[in-house]
Amino acid sequence: MNRYAIVNLDSNIVDNVVIWDGTGEPWQPFLAIALEADERCGPGYTYDPNASPRFVEPVQPEPDP
Repeated sequence: MNRYAIVNLDSNIVDNVVIWDGTGEPWQPFLAIALEADERCGPGYTYDPNASPRFVEPVQPEPDP
């Protein structure tokens, strides 16, 4: 069982990270991408297969004073 990022194909945004055995059909319209053991990823991250790192953390808003 490995960790997979579930990426919405319309937005390239990670909807969830799940533990999955990698068998069977993934959910549509989503893409299931196997994560490396040390790869940081979570809901809201942006996926870009041509970048390094592949997953970019969303920008956190500044807190209200």
